[in-house]
Amino acid sequence: MTSGEGLRRWYRSVVDEYRRRTPGSARMFERGGGVLPGGDTRYSITTPPHPLYFERGEGPYLWDVDGNRRLDLNNNSTALVHGHAHPAIVAAVRDRAAIGTAWGGHSPLEVEWGRMICERVPSIERVRFANSGTEANMHMLKVARAFTGRDLVLKLDGAYHGTYDGFELAAAPDGCVVPSTGGVPANLSANVVLGAWGDTEGVAALIRANADRLAAVILTPFRSAGGFAHPPDGFLETLREVTADVEVLLLFDEVISMRLGMGGAQGRYRVTPDMTALGKLIGGGLPVGAFGGRADIMALTDPLGDMKVALAGTFNANPMTAAAGVAALRLLTPDVHDRIDRRGARLREGLATVVKDRGLPLRVEGGGSLLSVACEPEVTRPDVLMTGLPLAFGNRGVFGFPYLSTSSVMEEEHIEYVLESAGTILAEIASAL
Repeated sequence: MTSGEGLRRWYRSVVDEYRRRTPGSARMFERGGGVLPGGDTRYSITTPPHPLYFERGEGPYLWDVDGNRRLDLNNNSTALVHGHAHPAIVAAVRDRAAIGTAWGGHSPLEVEWGRMICERVPSIERVRFANSGTEANMHMLKVARAFTGRDLVLKLDGAYHGTYDGFELAAAPDGCVVPSTGGVPANLSANVVLGAWGDTEGVAALIRANADRLAAVILTPFRSAGGFAHPPDGFLETLREVTADVEVLLLFDEVISMRLGMGGAQGRYRVTPDMTALGKLIGGGLPVGAFGGRADIMALTDPLGDMKVALAGTFNANPMTAAAGVAALRLLTPDVHDRIDRRGARLREGLATVVKDRGLPLRVEGGGSLLSVACEPEVTRPDVLMTGLPLAFGNRGVFGFPYLSTSSVMEEEHIEYVLESAGTILAEIASAL
Protein backbone atom coordinates (compact mmCIF):
# COMPACT_ATOMS: atom_id res chain seq x y z
CA MET A 1 0.00 0.00 0.00
CA THR A 2 1.35 3.45 -0.87
CA SER A 3 0.74 6.69 0.95
CA GLY A 4 -0.79 8.30 -2.20
CA GLU A 5 -1.46 11.90 -3.11
CA GLY A 6 -4.72 11.79 -1.14
CA LEU A 7 -2.88 11.03 2.08
CA ARG A 8 -0.34 13.76 1.38
CA ARG A 9 -3.19 16.25 0.89
CA TRP A 10 -4.68 15.11 4.20
CA TYR A 11 -1.31 15.60 5.87
CA ARG A 12 -0.90 19.12 4.48
CA SER A 13 -4.36 20.09 5.71
CA VAL A 14 -3.58 18.72 9.18
CA VAL A 15 -0.31 20.68 9.30
CA ASP A 16 -2.03 23.87 8.18
CA GLU A 17 -4.62 23.53 10.95
CA TYR A 18 -1.90 22.75 13.50
CA ARG A 19 0.04 25.87 12.51
CA ARG A 20 -3.12 27.97 12.78
CA ARG A 21 -3.80 26.72 16.31
CA THR A 22 -0.23 26.96 17.65
CA PRO A 23 1.49 30.21 16.56
CA GLY A 24 2.85 30.76 20.07
CA SER A 25 4.58 27.39 20.10
CA ALA A 26 6.02 28.16 16.66
CA ARG A 27 7.49 31.43 17.94
CA MET A 28 8.94 29.72 21.02
CA PHE A 29 10.54 27.05 18.85
CA GLU A 30 12.11 29.66 16.62
CA ARG A 31 13.37 31.58 19.64
CA GLY A 32 14.73 28.38 21.16
CA GLY A 33 16.85 27.80 18.08
CA GLY A 34 19.00 30.71 19.18
CA VAL A 35 20.11 28.99 22.38
CA LEU A 36 19.41 25.28 21.85
CA PRO A 37 20.66 23.21 18.88
CA GLY A 38 17.64 22.94 16.62
CA GLY A 39 15.55 24.46 19.40
CA ASP A 40 15.74 21.11 21.16
CA THR A 41 17.09 19.51 24.32
CA ARG A 42 15.09 16.25 24.17
CA TYR A 43 14.98 14.85 20.65
CA SER A 44 12.16 12.40 21.30
CA ILE A 45 9.57 15.17 21.73
CA THR A 46 10.58 17.48 18.87
CA THR A 47 8.49 16.89 15.75
CA PRO A 48 7.75 18.87 12.56
CA PRO A 49 6.59 21.48 11.87
CA HIS A 50 7.29 22.53 15.48
CA PRO A 51 6.78 20.99 18.91
CA LEU A 52 4.27 22.17 21.47
CA TYR A 53 5.24 24.39 24.39
CA PHE A 54 3.10 23.89 27.49
CA GLU A 55 2.43 26.35 30.29
CA ARG A 56 0.63 24.20 32.82
CA GLY A 57 -1.00 20.88 33.56
CA GLU A 58 -3.83 19.87 35.86
CA GLY A 59 -5.39 16.45 36.26
CA PRO A 60 -5.56 14.74 32.85
CA TYR A 61 -5.09 18.01 30.90
CA LEU A 62 -2.30 20.21 29.54
CA TRP A 63 -2.56 23.82 28.34
CA ASP A 64 -0.14 25.08 25.69
CA VAL A 65 1.17 28.64 25.33
CA ASP A 66 -1.66 29.40 22.89
CA GLY A 67 -4.29 28.47 25.47
CA ASN A 68 -5.30 25.17 23.83
CA ARG A 69 -6.35 22.49 26.31
CA ARG A 70 -5.34 18.92 25.52
CA LEU A 71 -6.16 15.60 27.13
CA ASP A 72 -2.73 14.18 27.96
CA LEU A 73 -2.20 10.55 26.95
CA ASN A 74 1.58 10.95 26.87
CA ASN A 75 1.89 11.59 30.61
CA ASN A 76 5.53 12.61 30.15
CA SER A 77 6.40 9.35 28.41
CA THR A 78 4.28 7.29 30.88
CA ALA A 79 5.90 8.79 34.02
CA LEU A 80 2.84 10.67 35.33
CA VAL A 81 0.63 7.84 36.49
CA HIS A 82 -1.49 10.31 38.52
CA GLY A 83 -1.71 13.02 35.88
CA HIS A 84 -0.63 16.60 36.48
CA ALA A 85 -0.38 18.51 39.76
CA HIS A 86 -2.09 15.86 41.87
CA PRO A 87 -3.00 17.62 45.15
CA ALA A 88 -1.32 15.02 47.36
CA ILE A 89 1.93 15.16 45.40
CA VAL A 90 1.87 18.95 45.18
CA ALA A 91 1.38 19.18 48.95
CA ALA A 92 4.25 16.78 49.61
CA VAL A 93 6.62 18.72 47.36
CA ARG A 94 5.52 22.12 48.69
CA ASP A 95 6.00 21.03 52.30
CA ARG A 96 9.41 19.59 51.50
CA ALA A 97 10.59 22.64 49.56
CA ALA A 98 9.72 24.86 52.52
CA ILE A 99 12.26 23.08 54.75
CA GLY A 100 15.05 22.35 52.26
CA THR A 101 15.38 20.81 48.82
CA ALA A 102 18.66 18.89 49.18
CA TRP A 103 21.66 18.54 51.41
CA GLY A 104 24.88 16.56 51.69
CA GLY A 105 23.38 13.98 53.99
CA HIS A 106 20.62 11.43 54.23
CA SER A 107 16.89 11.97 54.65
CA PRO A 108 14.40 9.78 56.54
CA LEU A 109 12.23 9.90 53.41
CA GLU A 110 14.72 7.87 51.39
CA VAL A 111 14.37 5.01 53.86
CA GLU A 112 10.57 5.04 53.55
CA TRP A 113 10.81 5.32 49.77
CA GLY A 114 13.25 2.42 49.56
CA ARG A 115 11.10 0.28 51.85
CA MET A 116 8.07 0.81 49.62
CA ILE A 117 10.01 -0.28 46.54
CA CYS A 118 11.50 -3.35 48.22
CA GLU A 119 8.04 -4.41 49.37
CA ARG A 120 6.54 -4.04 45.89
CA VAL A 121 9.14 -5.41 43.50
CA PRO A 122 9.83 -9.16 43.94
CA SER A 123 13.49 -9.03 42.84
CA ILE A 124 14.54 -6.05 44.95
CA GLU A 125 15.90 -6.86 48.40
CA ARG A 126 18.11 -3.75 48.46
CA VAL A 127 17.78 -0.59 46.36
CA ARG A 128 19.88 2.44 45.41
CA PHE A 129 18.57 5.65 43.92
CA ALA A 130 19.75 7.68 40.94
CA ASN A 131 18.31 10.52 38.85
CA SER A 132 17.13 8.90 35.63
CA GLY A 133 16.31 5.56 34.07
CA THR A 134 19.51 5.88 32.07
CA GLU A 135 21.57 6.12 35.26
CA ALA A 136 19.68 3.25 36.83
CA ASN A 137 20.45 0.90 33.92
CA MET A 138 24.05 2.11 33.70
CA HIS A 139 24.70 1.49 37.40
CA MET A 140 22.86 -1.83 37.36
CA LEU A 141 25.09 -3.16 34.57
CA LYS A 142 28.23 -1.93 36.32
CA VAL A 143 27.27 -3.81 39.49
CA ALA A 144 26.41 -6.94 37.49
CA ARG A 145 29.85 -6.88 35.86
CA ALA A 146 31.57 -6.42 39.20
CA PHE A 147 29.61 -9.26 40.77
CA THR A 148 30.33 -11.77 38.00
CA GLY A 149 33.81 -10.56 37.06
CA ARG A 150 32.79 -10.62 33.39
CA ASP A 151 32.36 -7.83 30.84
CA LEU A 152 29.96 -9.07 28.17
CA VAL A 153 26.26 -8.12 28.18
CA LEU A 154 23.50 -9.53 25.99
CA LYS A 155 20.80 -7.04 24.99
CA LEU A 156 17.99 -7.28 22.48
CA ASP A 157 18.51 -5.47 19.21
CA GLY A 158 16.55 -2.22 19.04
CA ALA A 159 15.82 -2.16 22.78
CA TYR A 160 16.25 1.19 24.51
CA HIS A 161 17.90 1.34 27.93
CA GLY A 162 18.74 5.03 28.00
CA THR A 163 21.34 7.30 26.45
CA TYR A 164 24.36 5.40 27.74
CA ASP A 165 27.31 4.36 25.55
CA GLY A 166 27.25 0.80 26.81
CA PHE A 167 23.72 0.20 25.46
CA GLU A 168 23.69 2.38 22.35
CA LEU A 169 24.71 -0.42 20.02
CA ALA A 170 22.75 -2.17 17.30
CA ALA A 171 23.02 -4.68 14.48
CA ALA A 172 24.40 -3.48 11.13
CA PRO A 173 23.05 -5.00 7.87
CA ASP A 174 25.98 -7.43 7.85
CA GLY A 175 25.13 -8.59 11.38
CA CYS A 176 28.02 -6.80 13.11
CA VAL A 177 27.42 -4.88 16.33
CA VAL A 178 27.96 -1.15 15.74
CA PRO A 179 27.16 2.13 17.55
CA SER A 180 23.58 3.27 17.02
CA THR A 181 24.44 6.96 17.45
CA GLY A 182 27.40 9.24 16.95
CA GLY A 183 29.99 9.61 19.68
CA VAL A 184 29.90 6.00 20.89
CA PRO A 185 33.36 4.38 20.64
CA ALA A 186 33.28 1.51 18.16
CA ASN A 187 35.34 -0.70 20.45
CA LEU A 188 32.45 -0.88 22.93
CA SER A 189 30.78 -3.30 20.52
CA ALA A 190 33.18 -5.96 21.82
CA ASN A 191 31.24 -5.90 25.10
CA VAL A 192 27.79 -6.53 23.60
CA VAL A 193 25.98 -9.51 22.11
CA LEU A 194 22.66 -8.89 20.39
CA GLY A 195 19.60 -11.11 20.50
CA ALA A 196 16.11 -10.65 19.08
CA TRP A 197 12.92 -9.94 21.00
CA GLY A 198 10.78 -13.06 21.25
CA ASP A 199 13.41 -15.40 19.76
CA THR A 200 13.37 -17.78 22.70
CA GLU A 201 15.59 -20.49 21.25
CA GLY A 202 17.99 -18.05 19.60
CA VAL A 203 18.57 -15.97 22.73
CA ALA A 204 18.92 -19.07 24.90
CA ALA A 205 21.57 -20.39 22.51
CA LEU A 206 23.47 -17.08 22.64
CA ILE A 207 23.48 -17.17 26.43
CA ARG A 208 24.88 -20.70 26.53
CA ALA A 209 27.46 -19.99 23.79
CA ASN A 210 28.81 -16.92 25.63
CA ALA A 211 28.31 -18.01 29.23
CA ASP A 212 32.00 -17.94 30.15
CA ARG A 213 32.24 -14.23 29.24
CA LEU A 214 28.67 -13.10 29.88
CA ALA A 215 27.95 -10.97 32.94
CA ALA A 216 24.28 -10.36 32.30
CA VAL A 217 21.28 -10.40 30.01
CA ILE A 218 19.24 -7.18 30.02
CA LEU A 219 15.80 -6.67 28.55
CA THR A 220 12.53 -4.85 28.96
CA PRO A 221 10.20 -7.71 29.97
CA PHE A 222 7.30 -5.83 28.39
CA ARG A 223 8.48 -4.59 24.99
CA SER A 224 8.59 -0.80 24.77
CA ALA A 225 10.79 0.06 21.75
CA GLY A 226 8.97 -0.43 18.46
CA GLY A 227 5.57 -0.68 20.12
CA PHE A 228 4.24 -1.89 23.47
CA ALA A 229 3.73 -5.66 23.66
CA HIS A 230 3.60 -8.56 26.09
CA PRO A 231 6.41 -11.12 25.78
CA PRO A 232 5.69 -14.34 23.88
CA ASP A 233 4.70 -17.31 26.01
CA GLY A 234 7.73 -18.94 27.56
CA PHE A 235 10.21 -16.23 26.54
CA LEU A 236 10.91 -14.77 29.99
CA GLU A 237 10.64 -18.14 31.70
CA THR A 238 13.24 -19.66 29.38
CA LEU A 239 15.67 -16.77 29.83
CA ARG A 240 15.30 -17.06 33.60
CA GLU A 241 15.96 -20.81 33.50
CA VAL A 242 18.97 -20.58 31.19
CA THR A 243 20.66 -17.65 32.94
CA ALA A 244 20.28 -19.35 36.31
CA ASP A 245 21.68 -22.58 34.89
CA VAL A 246 24.88 -20.96 33.56
CA GLU A 247 25.20 -18.41 36.42
CA VAL A 248 24.60 -15.31 34.31
CA LEU A 249 22.59 -12.47 35.87
CA LEU A 250 19.17 -11.59 34.46
CA LEU A 251 18.42 -7.85 34.49
CA PHE A 252 15.00 -6.32 33.90
CA ASP A 253 14.62 -2.72 32.76
CA GLU A 254 11.25 -1.87 34.30
CA VAL A 255 11.45 1.90 33.88
CA ILE A 256 8.22 1.77 31.88
CA SER A 257 6.77 -1.63 32.79
CA MET A 258 6.33 -0.84 36.50
CA ARG A 259 2.95 0.39 35.27
CA LEU A 260 1.83 -3.22 34.76
CA GLY A 261 1.11 -3.88 38.41
CA MET A 262 2.21 -3.37 42.00
CA GLY A 263 5.25 -5.55 41.28
CA GLY A 264 5.78 -4.41 37.72
CA ALA A 265 6.08 -6.82 34.81
CA GLN A 266 7.95 -9.35 36.93
CA GLY A 267 5.03 -9.49 39.34
CA ARG A 268 2.56 -9.79 36.49
CA TYR A 269 4.45 -12.53 34.63
CA ARG A 270 5.81 -14.23 37.78
CA VAL A 271 9.39 -14.23 36.53
CA THR A 272 11.92 -12.81 38.99
CA PRO A 273 15.21 -11.41 37.67
CA ASP A 274 18.38 -10.90 39.69
CA MET A 275 18.30 -7.11 39.36
CA THR A 276 15.81 -4.46 38.24
CA ALA A 277 16.08 -0.85 37.05
CA LEU A 278 13.27 1.61 37.74
CA GLY A 279 12.39 5.23 36.93
CA LYS A 280 9.49 7.35 35.72
CA LEU A 281 6.44 6.68 37.92
CA ILE A 282 8.40 6.04 41.15
CA GLY A 283 9.42 9.73 41.21
CA GLY A 284 5.97 11.28 41.26
CA GLY A 285 6.82 13.51 38.31
CA LEU A 286 10.34 14.54 39.36
CA PRO A 287 13.62 13.24 37.85
CA VAL A 288 14.35 9.77 39.22
CA GLY A 289 16.05 6.45 38.76
CA ALA A 290 16.58 3.44 40.99
CA PHE A 291 18.01 -0.03 40.74
CA GLY A 292 18.15 -2.97 43.07
CA GLY A 293 18.24 -6.71 43.41
CA ARG A 294 19.46 -9.54 45.57
CA ALA A 295 21.09 -8.45 48.80
CA ASP A 296 24.35 -10.29 48.02
CA ILE A 297 24.67 -8.49 44.67
CA MET A 298 23.80 -5.06 46.04
CA ALA A 299 26.29 -5.54 48.88
CA LEU A 300 28.99 -4.63 46.37
CA THR A 301 27.79 -1.01 46.65
CA ASP A 302 27.86 -0.91 50.49
CA PRO A 303 30.26 1.92 51.51
CA LEU A 304 30.68 0.45 54.99
CA GLY A 305 31.20 -3.10 53.74
CA ASP A 306 33.28 -4.73 51.02
CA MET A 307 32.48 -2.04 48.48
CA LYS A 308 33.61 -2.94 44.97
CA VAL A 309 31.48 -0.40 43.05
CA ALA A 310 31.60 3.22 44.22
CA LEU A 311 28.39 5.03 43.29
CA ALA A 312 27.69 8.66 44.13
CA GLY A 313 25.42 11.43 42.87
CA THR A 314 24.72 14.84 44.37
CA PHE A 315 20.96 14.51 43.91
CA ASN A 316 20.50 10.77 44.47
CA ALA A 317 17.43 10.25 46.68
CA ASN A 318 17.12 14.01 47.18
CA PRO A 319 14.30 14.95 49.58
CA MET A 320 12.19 16.66 46.89
CA THR A 321 12.02 13.61 44.63
CA ALA A 322 11.69 11.31 47.62
CA ALA A 323 8.68 13.29 48.88
CA ALA A 324 7.01 13.17 45.47
CA GLY A 325 7.88 9.50 45.02
CA VAL A 326 6.51 8.42 48.39
CA ALA A 327 3.29 10.35 47.77
CA ALA A 328 2.88 8.85 44.30
CA LEU A 329 3.46 5.29 45.45
CA ARG A 330 1.03 5.70 48.34
CA LEU A 331 -1.61 6.72 45.80
CA LEU A 332 -0.81 3.79 43.52
CA THR A 333 -2.83 1.06 45.22
CA PRO A 334 -4.01 -2.24 43.68
CA ASP A 335 -7.43 -0.66 43.06
CA VAL A 336 -5.82 2.23 41.20
CA HIS A 337 -3.77 -0.19 39.11
CA ASP A 338 -6.98 -2.01 38.20
CA ARG A 339 -8.67 1.23 37.22
CA ILE A 340 -5.91 2.49 34.92
CA ASP A 341 -5.69 -1.00 33.39
CA ARG A 342 -9.42 -0.99 32.65
CA ARG A 343 -9.13 2.42 31.03
CA GLY A 344 -6.18 1.16 28.99
CA ALA A 345 -8.04 -1.95 27.86
CA ARG A 346 -11.07 0.09 26.83
CA LEU A 347 -8.87 2.45 24.82
CA ARG A 348 -6.93 -0.39 23.14
CA GLU A 349 -10.05 -2.33 22.24
CA GLY A 350 -11.87 0.77 21.01
CA LEU A 351 -8.99 1.97 18.84
CA ALA A 352 -8.48 -1.51 17.41
CA THR A 353 -12.15 -1.66 16.49
CA VAL A 354 -12.06 1.73 14.77
CA VAL A 355 -8.92 0.74 12.85
CA LYS A 356 -10.52 -2.52 11.73
CA ASP A 357 -13.81 -0.88 10.76
CA ARG A 358 -11.95 1.65 8.60
CA GLY A 359 -9.73 -1.04 7.04
CA LEU A 360 -6.59 0.91 7.87
CA PRO A 361 -2.98 -0.42 7.79
CA LEU A 362 -2.44 0.26 11.49
CA ARG A 363 -1.98 -2.01 14.48
CA VAL A 364 -2.83 -1.31 18.11
CA GLU A 365 -0.70 -3.08 20.73
CA GLY A 366 -0.04 -2.95 24.44
CA GLY A 367 -1.10 -4.17 27.84
CA GLY A 368 -2.31 -2.78 31.15
CA SER A 369 -2.39 1.01 31.04
CA LEU A 370 -0.03 1.16 28.03
CA LEU A 371 -0.77 1.08 24.30
CA SER A 372 0.83 2.06 21.03
CA VAL A 373 -0.25 2.62 17.43
CA ALA A 374 2.03 1.71 14.52
CA CYS A 375 1.93 1.22 10.76
CA GLU A 376 1.75 -2.21 9.21
CA PRO A 377 4.75 -3.16 7.01
CA GLU A 378 2.92 -2.61 3.71
CA VAL A 379 2.81 1.18 4.22
CA THR A 380 5.56 2.61 2.02
CA ARG A 381 5.54 6.10 3.55
CA PRO A 382 4.82 5.53 7.24
CA ASP A 383 6.42 8.89 8.06
CA VAL A 384 3.48 10.74 6.48
CA LEU A 385 0.91 8.76 8.44
CA MET A 386 2.77 8.60 11.75
CA THR A 387 3.72 12.28 11.69
CA GLY A 388 0.21 13.32 10.73
CA LEU A 389 -1.63 11.26 13.36
CA PRO A 390 -0.25 13.11 16.44
CA LEU A 391 -0.96 16.46 14.77
CA ALA A 392 -4.50 15.45 13.82
CA PHE A 393 -5.28 14.28 17.34
CA GLY A 394 -3.63 17.39 18.73
CA ASN A 395 -5.93 19.53 16.60
CA ARG A 396 -8.83 17.81 18.35
CA GLY A 397 -7.35 18.32 21.82
CA VAL A 398 -5.67 14.93 22.39
CA PHE A 399 -1.92 14.78 23.08
CA GLY A 400 0.31 11.72 23.06
CA PHE A 401 0.10 9.62 19.91
CA PRO A 402 1.49 7.10 19.06
CA TYR A 403 2.67 5.92 22.54
CA LEU A 404 -0.23 6.27 24.96
CA SER A 405 -0.88 5.68 28.64
CA THR A 406 -3.83 6.16 30.92
CA SER A 407 -3.65 7.83 34.32
CA SER A 408 -5.50 7.51 37.60
CA VAL A 409 -7.29 10.84 37.03
CA MET A 410 -8.85 9.81 33.71
CA GLU A 411 -12.52 8.95 33.59
CA GLU A 412 -14.53 6.92 31.10
CA GLU A 413 -15.67 10.12 29.42
CA HIS A 414 -12.05 10.93 28.51
CA ILE A 415 -11.60 7.55 26.84
CA GLU A 416 -14.84 7.97 24.93
CA TYR A 417 -13.73 11.37 23.65
CA VAL A 418 -10.47 9.88 22.35
CA LEU A 419 -12.39 7.13 20.57
CA GLU A 420 -14.86 9.63 19.11
CA SER A 421 -11.92 11.70 17.82
CA ALA A 422 -10.28 8.57 16.45
CA GLY A 423 -13.42 7.70 14.52
CA THR A 424 -13.42 11.08 12.79
CA ILE A 425 -9.68 11.21 12.10
CA LEU A 426 -9.36 7.64 10.88
CA ALA A 427 -12.37 8.08 8.62
CA GLU A 428 -10.59 11.04 7.00
CA ILE A 429 -7.47 8.92 6.52
CA ALA A 430 -9.46 6.05 5.04
CA SER A 431 -11.04 8.44 2.55
CA ALA A 432 -7.61 9.81 1.63
CA LEU A 433 -6.03 6.43 0.92
